[in-house]
Amino acid sequence: DELETGNRALLNLGHTFGHALEAFAGYSDRLLHGEAVAIGLCLATQFSEDLGFCTGGSAVRVRSHLANLGLPTAIRDMPGSLPTAAECLALMMQDKKIKSGQLTFVLLRDLGDAFVARDIPHDTVLAFLNRALGPARADAH
Repeated sequence: DELETGNRALLNLGHTFGHALEAFAGYSDRLLHGEAVAIGLCLATQFSEDLGFCTGGSAVRVRSHLANLGLPTAIRDMPGSLPTAAECLALMMQDKKIKSGQLTFVLLRDLGDAFVARDIPHDTVLAFLNRALGPARADAH
């Protein structure tokens, strides 16, 4: 819900990334909402670490826990074709929580300590998505 504020907004952890993946998969059983959010949780935690907000090792813990539950944990776990970083970012820019052209992320200071961030530059997001996709799927630019 784009109108959620306060602590309720923190429930969107993983959803900015996850909704883009879900849209890429065509909102089909190819990637269920929960699976997309699981990947999104992993991405949001790694993004939080990469940006220096969250302590190292948190992303490994989240990934390990979700993998133990049988959930996908990386973009490359999606069945079928994979999006490029630019495609992911374009889909993220269609998110209903966009404010003044800025993406809304729920990020982590630590496990259990989330916050809303709206000031992440698009080129930072694109660079992260390129790293998350790995060399075989990274955009050339």
